[in-house]
Amino acid sequence: MRGERYQNLIATLLIVLALASVSLVVNLSGLWWLWAPLLASLATLAAVFLREVDVPVGGRSPAEVRQALAAVLGTSAMARAPREDLVTARLNALAAIRFRTRVTDQGTVLSYQVWMTRAGWVLLAALVLSVVGSVVALAAGLVLVGRGSKFVKSVGASLAHQLQAVSPEPARDEVHALLVGGLSTTLRMAREAYEAQRKAYTDSLLTTAIAAFTAWTALLVGLFIALNGFNLVTGRWEVPIAGATVTTLVFGILFLVSLRRRYVPRLARYRKWTERLADSMGVQLARAPPESGQANTFELLVSASEQVPDWLDAQRRAGLSGDPKMAFLILLLTLFTGSFLMNGLAQLLFGGIASAGMAYLAIGAFLVGLTAWIYLRWKREEEARLNRSRAAWDAHLKALHARMDRFLEEM
Repeated sequence: MRGERYQNLIATLLIVLALASVSLVVNLSGLWWLWAPLLASLATLAAVFLREVDVPVGGRSPAEVRQALAAVLGTSAMARAPREDLVTARLNALAAIRFRTRVTDQGTVLSYQVWMTRAGWVLLAALVLSVVGSVVALAAGLVLVGRGSKFVKSVGASLAHQLQAVSPEPARDEVHALLVGGLSTTLRMAREAYEAQRKAYTDSLLTTAIAAFTAWTALLVGLFIALNGFNLVTGRWEVPIAGATVTTLVFGILFLVSLRRRYVPRLARYRKWTERLADSMGVQLARAPPESGQANTFELLVSASEQVPDWLDAQRRAGLSGDPKMAFLILLLTLFTGSFLMNGLAQLLFGGIASAGMAYLAIGAFLVGLTAWIYLRWKREEEARLNRSRAAWDAHLKALHARMDRFLEEM
């Protein structure tokens, strides 16, 4: 697991553990030495065992990489299926290394993940569930991951030599280089468009959930006050709860359906193009002819060129969702800005210290300007990056057309 899925899962786990720690601090603060190592071990073990690390192997086909990897691993390699891209090497009785090949815009990438065998998972689960053994489980997991990383380094050192022995580096070909370069560029743009829109979809779902909870709370309070006034002791909550829940569910479901209609077809289209380009990239890296019924690489690139404006526009529409780091910075500055502005208004409107209120408002105004400047600067740089990508692709496609025309003239 890598990328957005890995980040979202770890972030969700950390939020759950943080909420659990609040309850444990309130109720079992005296036993912190017992539950604190348990929470730390759960977070750390999930982070290290779910992480998948990529190792670029250059312009080789996935089949060549798997063949060389099986030769390097020898009897420790266990291929799951003849057509599957997963190869597992047993490290010891408790752990194994999962190797997987995939095609990216950088060529074939070999990724690995340290995983546990059945005996390893049973032992790890027993140690964690015993609570007192969570520190031992944490130490054992880190040791196994460290050994797995050393094992992968030793395998990587032998893999390059084995690749050269299994399949020597082919001679350079200008047309082939242009085709692979074009596939690499279009695959990168299609994948970036897909990932940006998927992140925007995820952010929209999260925003919808937060808005739904806020609306439900506001409706609940409003209906209760409308029906019972401010009588919290004898007021009836049944009707406000039912009304707020039904209203929120109806509008929430309608909004979710709208989001699915907006994002799901677009994501399916981008994913299909990513798969087509990745398959063609694998064929070109293997220098094999395309399968019957499939368009050749040049026709695919010409067809993909018509999609490039849409892919770049997808990244533009995703906005800050396509740049999680900048989105987090803007969110953090917004929270600080809101806090200073609210504190300043509270000081001025409710009889506080006027000088403190003015200072809070001044700091808030400065943060507003700083946030706007950072966002506008990011937007200009993002627009320039997308324009450069479009220009680079147009130049590459023009060079490919010119080379193909010369090739036809020579024929």
